[in-house]
Amino acid sequence: MPAIRFLFAATALLSFAGPTVVTAQERPGRPANCLLVVDGQQLITGRCLFTPIGQDGSFQIQSGNGKFFAMVLIESKGVGEGHWNGEPYGSHAHTPLGTLYREGGCWVNGSASVCAY
Repeated sequence: MPAIRFLFAATALLSFAGPTVVTAQERPGRPANCLLVVDGQQLITGRCLFTPIGQDGSFQIQSGNGKFFAMVLIESKGVGEGHWNGEPYGSHAHTPLGTLYREGGCWVNGSASVCAY
C-alpha cells in the first residue's frame, strides 16, 4: 500500500510541475537529404534524420550512423543560430556554428552550411 501512495503523490506533484518542454529527441524525425559542412569538411552528406524543434522552424539533422548532428535555432525570419556536436559521436551540440542565414534549403555563413531537403 505505501508504494501506491508514493505513486499517487509523485503523479500529483508532476501534474503541477508546469508545462512540458519538448526536445528534439521527443519529436518524431523523418528521413531527408542533408548536408553539414564545417570549415570546408563535409560531415553529413546524403540521407539523414531531420527532426523539427518547436513550432518556429528550428530543426536538427543527424547522420544515419549518429556520428554527427547539427541544430539550427531560429532567431528571426531567415536568421538562426547553429550548433553541432563538434566531435564524432558527441552527445551535445556544444560547438557553435555562429549566425546562419537561410538560402533555400540551407542555413549558411562563411564557415558552415546546414542543409535539409
